[in-house]
Amino acid sequence: MANTKEHKVGEYVRLSKEDSRAGESVSIENQKLLLTKHIKEMGWELVDVYVDDGFSGTNQNRPALQRLLQDVKDKRINTVLIKDLSRLGRNYLEVGNFAEVFLPEHGCELISLNEKYDEMAVFRNWFNEQHSRSTSTKVKAVKRMCAQDGKYMGAYAPYGYKKSADNKHQLVPDEVTAPVVRRIFELRLSGLGYVAIARRLNEENITSPRDYFYQLQDASNPRREFHGWNSVSINGMLHNEVYIGNVVSSKYGSESYKSHRLISKPREEWIRVEAAHEPLVERDMWDRVQRLSEMHLKKRRRKDGSSSIFTGLMVCADCGMKMRCSTQKRTRKNGNLWVHTNFMCATYSKSGHVGCKPHIIAEDTLHELVVEQIREHAKMVQCDEARIVQSLIAQQTDETAASRKSFDAELKSCNKRLAMLDKLIEKLYEDRVTGAVPESVFKSLIQKYEQERIERQGAVKGLEKRIAGIRQNTDNASKWAKMIKQFTKLETLDAETLLMLIEKIIVSEPQIIDGERVCEVKIIYNHVGSVDWLAEAGETSDALKTEAEHGKAV
Repeated sequence: MANTKEHKVGEYVRLSKEDSRAGESVSIENQKLLLTKHIKEMGWELVDVYVDDGFSGTNQNRPALQRLLQDVKDKRINTVLIKDLSRLGRNYLEVGNFAEVFLPEHGCELISLNEKYDEMAVFRNWFNEQHSRSTSTKVKAVKRMCAQDGKYMGAYAPYGYKKSADNKHQLVPDEVTAPVVRRIFELRLSGLGYVAIARRLNEENITSPRDYFYQLQDASNPRREFHGWNSVSINGMLHNEVYIGNVVSSKYGSESYKSHRLISKPREEWIRVEAAHEPLVERDMWDRVQRLSEMHLKKRRRKDGSSSIFTGLMVCADCGMKMRCSTQKRTRKNGNLWVHTNFMCATYSKSGHVGCKPHIIAEDTLHELVVEQIREHAKMVQCDEARIVQSLIAQQTDETAASRKSFDAELKSCNKRLAMLDKLIEKLYEDRVTGAVPESVFKSLIQKYEQERIERQGAVKGLEKRIAGIRQNTDNASKWAKMIKQFTKLETLDAETLLMLIEKIIVSEPQIIDGERVCEVKIIYNHVGSVDWLAEAGETSDALKTEAEHGKAV
């Protein structure tokens, strides 16, 4: 009996970016020609052509495919014509469901010119999916290798940079916007919040990052939105490591090769390459900005809008809580305004003596004590920097910088022995295969060599950790000495100086000694912690004595 079915055909063609590299055989136009020719030869009716150009076969949410599915439901077509099954997709479960469940349910037939959909189709679909899996693995491997090489893989350069004309994966400073980035960090250190910084930039009519991008394209920003700076963009820039020369990649990825939905990856999976390009911000400035963010600090403002520079740095010595700033104002009988600011333990402020002690210290007194300590330590470093640095290194670890030489020599010896063990093990296996070494001797020696290799590898890790610790302590001590020696004549503190030098200030409960109220204030410096032990060890007095003698000689 002759087939009298009227075929209302929908041609479906798809081309991914990868398929386009395969040549003309799978091009959109070539697929159309083949399918249309077949329809004419069969005398069928062509209803519509559905084209997904540039879409991966693992993506089932393709616009033309979705339109085709709707037309099948609406009975507009009763035949789907494709070049081969891989055009429908590379997920064998999705393709199988489409061909064996969805189309038959709606009275639609699937015809593939190059492949017959039969019991072997499931295997062909499976191979198509394995092709997608393999391709995805290769692409990810290439991207990972580029990331590990420090190549910038973003589509657009971040604000403050532009892509090098010679290498699209290399960032170079943009002479127009780089100064703006530096100024944003400076404004943050001056005490301004994200909103205040954005407001300042808008008042100065500085072009926002998005508008600047479209200016470079000689186009207008098509988005109907506020075109100025905002707190979100400021926050993102202040936490972007690209501005200290780092390239951080693999922060996001897809769940699998079947899904293109991006998910955040854990920090341990990020790829970070330091010094990949010229930084716009010095590392010290970056660290101070990050510390400011980590303090989770919202400073209490006075009525005049100001706030204490010490807020957020003050810590109670007993309970470890932050100390609260309080300002009292009174008008004296003579009409003068009396203003007094002090810090008090936050726990005591909330719970009274049940929680903690007051630990009250006046801001003026605190300022005087901190200035005096910073100035004294600065003079001490300036007089004998090399000796102070060595003392700091020795205090931070039981191992001195001199120990590093012996550690380096021991590490070199261990690595040399490990290389020799690898050769011995390789030779032993060869001798076993050729019969030059009996099985009993082989087992005995291989066990001995493997045990030694494990021990040597453990020793290498331990030595590398100790050497890294000495190197870090040396860097920290040198960095602190370089910073603090600038303040031998310090008279007045500001927020930037405090953030540069100090991690926190610990205040003990005042004691009455010989009729005087004495409050111990301990400064915890960035990089080296507390250095009060220097005075106890006689370092401070020796250094100041040297300074005095030098002054007399002059």
